[in-house]
Amino acid sequence: MSGLSERIRKLTEEGNRMLRPIPNFSFRPDYWMGALLVLGFVLQGITGFLLLLYYVPTPDQAWASTNYIVTSVPYGSLLYTFHLYDAYAIILIAFLHMFRNFFVGSYKKPREGMWFYGVILGLITLGFGFTGYLLPWTVISKSATDVGIGMLNYFPASLTAGIKSILVGSGTDAAELTRFFAIHVMLLPMLLALFLLIKLYTFEVHGAAPPVGQAEGSGAESTPWIPDGILYVLMLGLFYTGGLLLISSMFPATLPPAYSVQSAMTVTPEPDWYFLWIYQILKLSIFGGPNVIYALTLVTLLFVLLFLVPVIDIRGGRAPSERPVVFTLGMIVATSLVFLTIWAYLTPGQTIPFYQAVLYIGGIALFEGIAAYLGLRRRRSGGPGGGGAARAHPSIAMAVLAASIAGASASLMLLEKGYLISIFLIAGFVFSSMSSLSRIEEGRK
Repeated sequence: MSGLSERIRKLTEEGNRMLRPIPNFSFRPDYWMGALLVLGFVLQGITGFLLLLYYVPTPDQAWASTNYIVTSVPYGSLLYTFHLYDAYAIILIAFLHMFRNFFVGSYKKPREGMWFYGVILGLITLGFGFTGYLLPWTVISKSATDVGIGMLNYFPASLTAGIKSILVGSGTDAAELTRFFAIHVMLLPMLLALFLLIKLYTFEVHGAAPPVGQAEGSGAESTPWIPDGILYVLMLGLFYTGGLLLISSMFPATLPPAYSVQSAMTVTPEPDWYFLWIYQILKLSIFGGPNVIYALTLVTLLFVLLFLVPVIDIRGGRAPSERPVVFTLGMIVATSLVFLTIWAYLTPGQTIPFYQAVLYIGGIALFEGIAAYLGLRRRRSGGPGGGGAARAHPSIAMAVLAASIAGASASLMLLEKGYLISIFLIAGFVFSSMSSLSRIEEGRK
């Protein structure tokens, strides 16, 4: 027994020497959203494999085999629902993870590479959602996917010929489903594994970004991975998995009707929720007909700017007060994404007059920008990168995310209760939130 204990002790010491110790400041859930994403993908692989035991990727069997899983396979409904909800959770956490890192400035030197790899992983995640949406072959998923593929026709053929060939092949339903299936279960998992390994290696080199206001390499206390770090990750993982199992059991997903040409004529093609903000932009009247290309170019530009954030924001420190313009623009984008998503959900298939978008989005951006700027404005004390000016409450990113989401929810009153009331709600909420956070920064100097 003593020999076994000695071997365990040596393995523990060796493991702790190989892995970078965990800074004590990072024992908060927002620091571990990346780990939850890894767990979510592992669960996707396990449940996806089990679904593959019954799923048949052909147009005449895809819906029938999925329906068989849901209705006839023991625990099949739970398995299908868990796989779907886990995918939703991954996409939601990925968005939160991205905005959290943006608001705390984790993309600043020396972690620019981690941001680049993270954006690529985010696009791969959306690729999983886009390709997986088609596989059940329901009337909604097939119709929406065909509309999405059709968007490629607005770009020059020289730019999209290769992409269309990969996605739809000869253009038949069978070729489309087969290729989406292959991309979903083969290509994207390989790309995910590759960039995930690169990002994990980069993370191991640079470590977690310290809280805003704490200097890099300031000698923060740390905890070894074994056993404390492993136990903390296990706790988060069990909470995540147990929560998804509970939700999947209480709210089982329903399978929409099978696709057919006749049934497709009776539904409004609509993407899944994580693409609704793009869908709403495309529905603006100004982007009707051939002008769709301008909407698609705008969306593409947003993703390019997202990727280039570390290149664009190269000055100043990480504190919100040291980068008020970038910080405020991030808040406006976060709020607009939530607002456009909810607005699209409430107006399926409706063309949106452009003046409404100008009033709603423009008004929200204007008033939220003014409120955030006034709330974050404060007198600097200390030189560039000085400890005083950079101190901030460690939960500032989550508070800002809450402010953005609450502001977007309040803006729904634009549709029912009047424009002026909602603007005051948004401006007041964001201004009070930013003012309180600014005072916290001052108090922690």
